[in-house]
Amino acid sequence: MALSLPVAASARSLDGGIEAASDDIRAGISWSGGRASASADARFDLTVFDASLRVAALRGAPRHAGADVLADVAVGRDWSLGAVTLRTEAIGHIFGGASRHMDFGELALGARYGLGPVRLAATAWYAPRQSTIGGDNLHLRLAADAGLPGLPITLLASAGYTTGSGDDARTARLRPGGDYADWKIGAEYSRYPLSIGVDYVGTDIALARLKASPFADPSGIGDRLVARVRFSF
Repeated sequence: MALSLPVAASARSLDGGIEAASDDIRAGISWSGGRASASADARFDLTVFDASLRVAALRGAPRHAGADVLADVAVGRDWSLGAVTLRTEAIGHIFGGASRHMDFGELALGARYGLGPVRLAATAWYAPRQSTIGGDNLHLRLAADAGLPGLPITLLASAGYTTGSGDDARTARLRPGGDYADWKIGAEYSRYPLSIGVDYVGTDIALARLKASPFADPSGIGDRLVARVRFSF
């Protein structure tokens, strides 16, 4: 909260929302122990850059040493290059209620392009070597979405790949079975301020590949349907 107060005072615009989902999925794996999660977020559009805050319930997730809540704090900027928009961002992940220090940070670089109702994006997230994740971590993602003509429905699809280094037990937080691929397909119905979506997510992680680590959390691995509802403001 202390971070957001001076930002809001000079913000040109503010938007956000509250959301409930049957699971909190990041890069194809559950961050909430395979259980439902609620979250709230806000984004401040500033003169030069933007800042955002998202707080989500993790419900004692083993992946994050029993953390009950997560705060994602990010500062970023868009760079227009004609039809392509570049995005740079610094993100901090702060975990509350964990049995040990689990916070980590990462950097993101992405590009997006729109063609009629279709939007394409490519993004890389890199977490430099940190003890809380057992090494470093790189996640690459391609995504596309398209609105159906005349309908408030958007179709979404994405695929990702996660890799990194390190042999500490905490590498299982972000790579439970080593390097892996993940995918998502979904649909979203939106009538402002309400949106309802459902996603099918999966990975190629085999349970037999899971590392012998308390952070691997097999309950958060495997294909699943995720339902979500959001109220924006």
